[in-house]
Amino acid sequence: MSIMFLYHRFVKSWGPAFMANRPAYDLKRLLILYNIIQILLSGLLAFECLRWLYLPGYYSVWCQKINYEDTEVERMVINYVWLYYAIKLVDLLDTVFFVFRKKFNQVSFLHVYHHLGMCLLGYVGTKYVPGGHGIMLGFINSFVHAVMYTYYLISAVKREWVRIWWKKYITQLQILQFLLLIIHFGHILFEPSCGYPKWVSFVFLPHNIFILFLFSDFYLKEYIHKKKK
Repeated sequence: MSIMFLYHRFVKSWGPAFMANRPAYDLKRLLILYNIIQILLSGLLAFECLRWLYLPGYYSVWCQKINYEDTEVERMVINYVWLYYAIKLVDLLDTVFFVFRKKFNQVSFLHVYHHLGMCLLGYVGTKYVPGGHGIMLGFINSFVHAVMYTYYLISAVKREWVRIWWKKYITQLQILQFLLLIIHFGHILFEPSCGYPKWVSFVFLPHNIFILFLFSDFYLKEYIHKKKK
């Protein structure tokens, strides 16, 4: 909560005030390194989920209760859940970099809310339900982030390589992500035989539904309404 508070105050108040009379910082080298690390970490999490959990059938996609047995795989799951949560905290640097580069238009309600929400839900998931059905969230989100940070990396290395339509399809991928997660967490509410705690759905679903609305609203304004004009 302290990290989230300091983050919000910096990106909304302290940072813009600090940069008001200063030129934007050139963070190209730092951004390249940061994006490479994000791609590697997100790619690792997505790959390990497939390798150890979903492809061998160790975890069910439809309904997976938390396994409290002390096994090598479950210890690995807990460690990767913690790593996922740590990455959500590192993700906050996205906005910090926007501020130092004076890209204040990027520090939107959608952007800040999404980052804060993922930090809070990441903490809840890590502390109370580190495994089971919720792992799918980490898998899907890590895959999407690997794609997204690849786009950011290309933008940082050589802007002219970027194609206009890439951003549109990345936004579509993000919207698809939230639709899949709503279905994933929603159906267990109506599945009596599923041993996964249902309170998790009541915590995660409102955030995913709201963020889906925000992303869809952004998509309509950015790619549909602007095109018509």
